[in-house]
Amino acid sequence: MSNIKEIQEQIHEDLEISKKSDDTEDHVDTALYGPLSMVFAHFCIRTGISANAVTVLSLVLGVCGSVFFYPKNLALNLVGIIIEYFSVVLDSTDGEVARLTHTGSQLGRFLDGLVDSLNFLAVYIALGFRMTTELIPFTGRKWGMIIWIVIIVSGLFHAEQARMADYYRTLHLNFLHRDKNSDFISSDNIKAELAASKDTPLYNRIYLAVYYLYTSAQESRSPNMRRLINKMAEQGDALPDDLYETYTAKSRKYVQLTNVLTFNLRAYTLYLLVLLRLHPFFFPFNIIVLTAIEVYMVVRYERIAKETYHDLQRFSGS
Repeated sequence: MSNIKEIQEQIHEDLEISKKSDDTEDHVDTALYGPLSMVFAHFCIRTGISANAVTVLSLVLGVCGSVFFYPKNLALNLVGIIIEYFSVVLDSTDGEVARLTHTGSQLGRFLDGLVDSLNFLAVYIALGFRMTTELIPFTGRKWGMIIWIVIIVSGLFHAEQARMADYYRTLHLNFLHRDKNSDFISSDNIKAELAASKDTPLYNRIYLAVYYLYTSAQESRSPNMRRLINKMAEQGDALPDDLYETYTAKSRKYVQLTNVLTFNLRAYTLYLLVLLRLHPFFFPFNIIVLTAIEVYMVVRYERIAKETYHDLQRFSGS
């Protein structure tokens, strides 16, 4: 019993250590996935399984789970949801392994976000094949090929929502930790890496090119934020603590929206609607409701960036 208690205490301690911050921590994630993902993390660390290997395993499991969303069978759909749950546990595990072993990397962070999107894409495709023979709600007409147009549009909106949520959450952590041990990297820095990567393996150059396009798209949606980041880069290390604290205090009011737009609300709504046989209504929810939340988030963060930029100008006297 004493050994079990020691293990429980160690898991609890490591859960605290592996948190990025209380500000960005999703309490639903912590309750549903945290303890089990930490057990998996300890197993991976002891057996030498890397964080990136866990990320790939999460993708494989997520794709396998998506297959069970195709049958019009409640029990099989529930099996799919359970498999997806363990995929998310592994998705949490990879970050914990990386943080506890200090093996986090830019590539690992990129892969982690990519896997989330691919897992959702697999579920969307399974639902698409299922719905081609189903009736459009309130009509006597089958979806047919129309459903693929709906899924493509929904997927594009989903990608944009997740991309901007990732941007603002990473920036919040960047300001919170005073730009130390931060995952944030600008498109200019990635472009410089890409230019210097001519002698690196092809896969690395492809990854950097894709990451550059991804980051550029984030910055293009948030011009005030990009202007602020560029101004901060000009100032170097001569930035006052008050600037970081003021930004973080303002950002803290909205940073939980980044969790809303990445997984939980989207996934739980989808699962519930599938079980209730109301899955066609997920796509308008994703396109209309979640996009409205995303637009609100971008507007608020653009205002914060503009205010912080003016504060920085006053500090620098320019």
